[in-house]
Amino acid sequence: MTLRALIIKEWIQTLHDRRMLVIIFALPVVQMILFGFATNNEVEHLSVLVVDQDRSFISREIISALNRGTYFDVFEISSDPLAGEKALNTNEARLAINIPPGLERRFLSGQNSTLQIQLDGSDGNSATIALGYFNQILGEINEQFTKQPNSSVSFEPLNIETRILYNQSLTSSYFMVPGIIAMILTIVTTMLTAMGITREKERGTFEQLVVSPIRGWELMLGKTMPFAVIGVLDALLSIGLGMFIFDIPLTGSISALSVLNVAYIMAMLGLGLFISTISDTQQQAMMTVFAVLFPFIILSDFFFPLENMPELIQWATLLNPMRYTLTAQREIFLKGSGWPQVWSSILVLFGFAFAFLGYGAFRFRKSLQV
Repeated sequence: MTLRALIIKEWIQTLHDRRMLVIIFALPVVQMILFGFATNNEVEHLSVLVVDQDRSFISREIISALNRGTYFDVFEISSDPLAGEKALNTNEARLAINIPPGLERRFLSGQNSTLQIQLDGSDGNSATIALGYFNQILGEINEQFTKQPNSSVSFEPLNIETRILYNQSLTSSYFMVPGIIAMILTIVTTMLTAMGITREKERGTFEQLVVSPIRGWELMLGKTMPFAVIGVLDALLSIGLGMFIFDIPLTGSISALSVLNVAYIMAMLGLGLFISTISDTQQQAMMTVFAVLFPFIILSDFFFPLENMPELIQWATLLNPMRYTLTAQREIFLKGSGWPQVWSSILVLFGFAFAFLGYGAFRFRKSLQV
């Protein structure tokens, strides 16, 4: 009877907690639908820039073959030999194909004919798969021309010169470490802030702080500033470990990377502050943080390429601050980017920080008045 009464008591207590009901039932449904569409390991719709200096039948066949499937999307055809590298550096393209002048003439005369493909190696997995797709397409074109009947010319197959930018060895840790840094900052900063304040509520000391001669803004800063310092220290530690243990190069602006991480830490502090105001216990705070963390990671380009996701979910990723910090960190580490390339991401992160801290502070002040 005692066990039965205890079980009934726990059921009633859980079912009467609306916040726990949302976490238990609503969030799994949302996450299942969201992750089901977003988690796609296929590499499709990779943006391609073609530098066509030949303007021949073969070059048009190559472009047509690229557009026929779902693997590639040719968004621009240029004659500028530097256009491909520029597009890769600004993230407009994931790969660039350079068709040199005289390619068709050399091919038809049976001479060695080579075209160049430039790949963004910052995502080693996508680069490897994209290269395989293009080899398959080029193989079909070679077969189409070399097996023509009644031909007196012995065609040499079209060859590829592969140039991988930013991560020539396609080392996976170069791609993963910036994402891990962002994930660590998300977990540590948000979790510590949310649970630090709810711990005061559980112990009953929060009311003592409220009636103490401390102003509301002083109390809020006092509860969040230590976690901001911890976040900065964790960022420095994570960057140092990434550079010295995994040999990830830091080729871009250190000042831009520092401000980027500060902006992201401020945003996560605000998120943690908000979570603390809607949670009465540390358990609720922890579960809410993890409920927010999983969508952040899935929709950040950490594991799954954003271009593979449905268009609606791609728009939803614009509301994910982790997307901006992860992209900017990869650019700074691997592409040598500086302020001109990442200032927009930093500005967006400061916008998230202002919004999260502002609303979190508003909720925090309301909790002090209750």
